[in-house]
Amino acid sequence: VPLPRALLCSWSVLLSAHPCQMFAAEENVDFRIHVENQTRARDDVSRKQLRLYQLYSRTSGKHIQVLGRRISAKGEDGDKYAQLLVETDTFGSQVRIKGKETDFYLCMNRKGKLVGK
Repeated sequence: VPLPRALLCSWSVLLSAHPCQMFAAEENVDFRIHVENQTRARDDVSRKQLRLYQLYSRTSGKHIQVLGRRISAKGEDGDKYAQLLVETDTFGSQVRIKGKETDFYLCMNRKGKLVGK
């Protein structure tokens, strides 16, 4: 994957800089644009990984359940609604959590409440 021009310029500055000046050069590097570009464009290197988990709530002492649009923390160990598929991409740090039984994703509304969508 080719590096963005800003990143290459920053590296050349770092390599030629005096050791005391390296810290100033590192602070000017902005990786957000590079990460956004890599996240948008999926390539052959990025792979989606699927894993099956159960999320335990220490508050309720039970497992998180995705019951369609409703989320509950009252699931027993092994309950079919407590089985969650965690989908991750190898680049971009995107994580999606979906109820295996209902195919609803674990989301958060504007008030911070967990909901299924």
